[in-house]
Amino acid sequence: MSISFRCPGGQGGATPTIHIRKCPRCGGEVELFSIDMKVDCPSCGQLVFNNVNSCAEYCKFAEQCLGADMYNKLKK
Repeated sequence: MSISFRCPGGQGGATPTIHIRKCPRCGGEVELFSIDMKVDCPSCGQLVFNNVNSCAEYCKFAEQCLGADMYNKLKK
C-alpha cells in the first residue's frame, strides 16, 4: 500500500518517476514513485523507504505538502 497525498505541485510540476527497490526483508520488488516517501512491500508488508531525491529539492509546494518539520529534515 502506498503512502501518498494529493500533490499540488503535480499540476504542471515535474512528472513523478517510478523506481524499483528491493525489499530488505523478503527481496521482492517494490515500486516507489518519486513522490512516495515510503510504501509497504506488497509481498511481506515491510516498510520500504524511497532513497531518491525528494520533492523538497525541486518543488515550490514541498513545504506545504510535507509540513515544515519534514521539509526542513529533507532539505538538510
